[in-house]
Amino acid sequence: MKRLDPLLAGLVLLVVLWPAAATPAVLDAAGRVRDRATADRLGRAVDAAVVAAQDERRLSLAVLAGGDATGLGAARSRTDAARNDLRSLSGRWTYNASAADLVSGLDGLGAVRSQVDDRAIGRTAVLSAYGSVIAAGVGLPWLPAGPQSRAREALSEEDALLRAALSTTAGVTGAERVRVGELAGERRAGQPAAADQRLAAVEARVILDEGKPVSPAEWAAAADPVNAGLRAAENRAARDAVTAATPGAVRATVYAGLVAGVGLVALIGVLLLARRFRPALPSRPAETPAPGDAAAGRHALLLDLHRRNQRLLHRLLRLLDGLERRQSDEEMLGELYRADHLATRARRNVEKAVTLAGGPPARQWRRPVPMGEVVRGAAAEVEDYVRVSTAQIEPAALAGEAVLEITHLLAELIDNAIAYSPAETRVRAGGHWVDGGYTVTVADAGPGMSDLDLDHARQVMATPRPPGSGVWLGFYAVGRFAARWQAGVELRRGPAGGLVAEVRLPAGLVSPPIPDRPRPEGPPINRVDRMRARAGRVSDPAGTSVDPSNVGSPWRGKSEAQ
Repeated sequence: MKRLDPLLAGLVLLVVLWPAAATPAVLDAAGRVRDRATADRLGRAVDAAVVAAQDERRLSLAVLAGGDATGLGAARSRTDAARNDLRSLSGRWTYNASAADLVSGLDGLGAVRSQVDDRAIGRTAVLSAYGSVIAAGVGLPWLPAGPQSRAREALSEEDALLRAALSTTAGVTGAERVRVGELAGERRAGQPAAADQRLAAVEARVILDEGKPVSPAEWAAAADPVNAGLRAAENRAARDAVTAATPGAVRATVYAGLVAGVGLVALIGVLLLARRFRPALPSRPAETPAPGDAAAGRHALLLDLHRRNQRLLHRLLRLLDGLERRQSDEEMLGELYRADHLATRARRNVEKAVTLAGGPPARQWRRPVPMGEVVRGAAAEVEDYVRVSTAQIEPAALAGEAVLEITHLLAELIDNAIAYSPAETRVRAGGHWVDGGYTVTVADAGPGMSDLDLDHARQVMATPRPPGSGVWLGFYAVGRFAARWQAGVELRRGPAGGLVAEVRLPAGLVSPPIPDRPRPEGPPINRVDRMRARAGRVSDPAGTSVDPSNVGSPWRGKSEAQ
């Protein structure tokens, strides 16, 4: 037991420390992604509600002053639509009492609207009613413009008041002149850049009631440019806030993936070493462990940990997917795709560990999946996926229950081919029917393998016991996946150099494609095609992306899960 005790101690230590480090990192990444998405989506909804209420307020005062009521109905409809949109977010985003106050205030505008229609309310009461509602929105944390929003609201209320008052024969009352002075002061204090000299001169004539009376057209000519400038500043501040939150979410996501991946590599390495040394233990009977003994307990514990990390990675990928769909900045979108791809590769390692440990796959397909999607899904799980050409694939459909493990099998071979071929060359993955079965071929343009290495690789794939050296763990995984589905794997030198790997799938696993069949049910396996499509990339006739920016250095027969 002396040789095994340190390994068991290391295994127990990793079992304790890995979840303790990975879980907070993943939860932090999920929280940052959620907060960033909340700021983006909810911020736009709050802004739309505030702008709609400001527009409705201006038109309501215009109607009270004797103006045309034609546009007021459309303005009310926009306010109601913005309110409904904001309410619909309550079940999907962070939605606290402040946002509820805004929705409640918008709901309460019905009484004010009726009084406006009956001409039974004064300008001051209308300004007060709409002002309290709009203030609830301007003060929310998802409207990051801050001083710009408050300054524009002060000008918006002043504008609504004066457009209405200046168009009446009675003009501006003494109380309204005082209110105009207060609003002008609030705007200048909150946003000094809004202190336009032309607007200030017109305001002074209104407040002091001196000189030539200000006409509605003169007021509009002075106020509209300042209002437009403040609105532009609001929009810039909102965009900057969302953009500033994106790098933090991406960094947290990448960090979570690295913590989970490194811990998984160390844990599997210790487990494999423990299995290697187990037969050498003195006086240890060669029997299947009983369900209650320590070995079975450790195995069940490790399998449970793999499943938990699998669920966390699935949640992380769903969050990344949602963030990618809402991101419009090309640079940030590229960072998100790189984080997405790291998480996809980490998921491959976790799923591979679960399968090799004897557990059933977590992702399953109930219907056959086209072989083209299976091969492209395998390419999506390797680092330098843009070098993989998948153009020469004859139509066929793989049985749904075998999709996940055959995908991982092909990913191991593609990863191996990419690692040991020049960066400027392509790895070609194709498929064709042979004697009633189906053969998938992975070929590279590298230096190939020696006869000794080829023989050793074939021996590793044929042996159920893990190899003593981690260099061959990739071929060990290929052999285990192939054995589970009675597939044959042959390695040989290519006619022009390099290595050719042929995977022969039995006839029972592959069937001819059925025309017009709906898309197979189950999780998406080809994330790379989707990422390329969203990024606006195109593919060349050989089936590879024209943006080969990633250059990787994975293993020749070496598992990433070490």
